[in-house]
Amino acid sequence: MAIINVSASDEAVLFLGDSAANANIAGTDGLSVPSMQDITLNNSTGVFRFKTLDDTAERAVTTPATNQITLNVVVDDAAFFGTGAAVDAVVSTGLFGCSKNKTRVYFNAGFQGTDTGSKYLSGSGFISGLAPTVNMDSPVWVTPVTIEVDGDFANASVGA
Repeated sequence: MAIINVSASDEAVLFLGDSAANANIAGTDGLSVPSMQDITLNNSTGVFRFKTLDDTAERAVTTPATNQITLNVVVDDAAFFGTGAAVDAVVSTGLFGCSKNKTRVYFNAGFQGTDTGSKYLSGSGFISGLAPTVNMDSPVWVTPVTIEVDGDFANASVGA
């Protein structure tokens, strides 16, 4: 078993695009989200619980999962507001524009960087939860970002 250690040579990365092809983890057309402070990929299976009169224990049935990506980033002008001149809508309008316009974004979240064989999760969803903050103790703009995943995560390897 090999532990994925982002303080060694591995790197957590997030690529976004307006299509699966543009969000390609090894591509150049989408947005590589810069200055991430942390990232969480959440796959939370729902549970419906019920009790019956003929049993001393509670029963449980699983329901479809709620999938979500949350991260905190130091605000980068181009990534947050967009460049205005790109072919890809995510690069052009930025995180803020995608959230405001309710643009479907495709993502690849890499666990080990972009080298061939590196593992990643992919899917699509919608950006929400932007709340840029600045204060005297943290004099750079920092914002949480949530991607509400529409559907399931898929996993793959770079170059596979």
